Amino acid sequence: MLSDQEVERAAAQLAEYRQSNALSKLLEQYAVLIEDYKRLKSDYEEERETREKYKQMVRDQERNPFVLVLVDGDGYVFNETLLAKRAEGGSAAAQMLNDEIKASLRRKGLEHCQVMVRIYANVFGLSKVLSKAGLVGAESRSLGPFIANFNRAYGLTELVDAGELKENADSKLRALLHLYADNTQCKHIYFAACHDVGYISELTPFVGNSSKFTLVNTPGIRFHDEFRKLGMAIEDFRGGVFRHSPLDGTTSYRPSSNGVHAKTVPGPPQPGSPMKRTLAPNSAVSSATKKPICPFDSLGKCRYGKSCKLLHVTPLNETSSTAPQAAGLRSMVMSSATVDVLIELVKLPKKHQIPEGYVPVNKSNYRLDPYLELVEDDAMRRLKARIEKHRLCNNFHLQGSCDAGDRCEYDHQPLEPELLQALESLARNQPCTRRGSCRLQGCNHGHICQTPECRHRGGKAYCKIPHAAHLEDLECARYVPGVTKQDGKTANSGSGSSTTSG
Repeated sequence: MLSDQEVERAAAQLAEYRQSNALSKLLEQYAVLIEDYKRLKSDYEEERETREKYKQMVRDQERNPFVLVLVDGDGYVFNETLLAKRAEGGSAAAQMLNDEIKASLRRKGLEHCQVMVRIYANVFGLSKVLSKAGLVGAESRSLGPFIANFNRAYGLTELVDAGELKENADSKLRALLHLYADNTQCKHIYFAACHDVGYISELTPFVGNSSKFTLVNTPGIRFHDEFRKLGMAIEDFRGGVFRHSPLDGTTSYRPSSNGVHAKTVPGPPQPGSPMKRTLAPNSAVSSATKKPICPFDSLGKCRYGKSCKLLHVTPLNETSSTAPQAAGLRSMVMSSATVDVLIELVKLPKKHQIPEGYVPVNKSNYRLDPYLELVEDDAMRRLKARIEKHRLCNNFHLQGSCDAGDRCEYDHQPLEPELLQALESLARNQPCTRRGSCRLQGCNHGHICQTPECRHRGGKAYCKIPHAAHLEDLECARYVPGVTKQDGKTANSGSGSSTTSG
């Protein structure tokens, strides 16, 4: 039996335990642990469900892997042997392109992927260029049968007409590039537009994922060195699906069988002999040598020089003023379409050929402007810098007089010859409100477009001249008497220069 001291000590311990309330705290902690456990279990179940959904999504995406082939059809042109076969060539082109991609995929270990091809091109413009090269017919859309069979060959293969504006094809390629670059089902992208450095900025954001891209090179295009700096794979397509020579070479224009000939423009109805104008034989065949004449010689753009197999001649009516023009063209990298426009523009009458008091018109009586030589970028920059300080008087500088005289608010200070040429180009970029019906002598505004890279012709240059003023007929048919006043305006009623005019 316990002693009295032991009993008292036990009683004291019991009283102390009751006062500390340790059991109550222990029970509270236990309850908190149970709540934490329930919450963690709920989070775990949600996480597991999410993970299972993600695994299922990945499995679904792996079921239909594909590769995307993006092609700028205006630069990467199909082989002439395929184009010549028309409808049959379209099917063959689709087969050859698919085989080329499949062979590349086997080397990459992606042979299980489907191939989706998207080619965008200006079908109207391309048909025109190919027709001039003698590769297709003269119909406005002679590529139609070729494209129809190309699209029928494979379900995921399409050659799409992007329209006549170059920006259309560019925007399509850029949109698809950004859409599929981060798509997990898209395992690889073949990019065939490396002739245009404008796409560099679109590819740069994907340099960190460069293993997903292959840049396509082919002998028919100039592969810009800037693309090599992206660190992406580059493959040469030499299987014959695309052209092996640039389309803007000498084969781009069919020679005429009529030989060199002069075109005579009737003069004005005044005493004196009629004025005659002889054009440079850009696409003629020399009757003496039977050799085709190089269309790029007169433009200063022939890359072969004396070794060229075509005939180099001097234009019959060439003047000293054409030398700077040729020098400027030598420094340009021009597409075949641009060269085509330049060759058409030289048909316009020169200033010294237009009789005083008359205006030139074509067969449709549409007013033509005198031919403008290309302006150096430096001259245009200097002119615009001066205009920003004080706008120039177009009438004084371009026509030699100003009705306002000393009251004129615009600058009459002398201009250097190169700035005077730039001012005329700037003024001609501002459209005349009367367009082709204008007969006002000394009208400084533009009645036709003379911008080779104009957006209305498929280029990138902004143009204020209306679409209808981008004529195909630039031949001067005759000179008609001009007027000194029309619609209440005189020859010297134009406004001053503006930096926004071009």
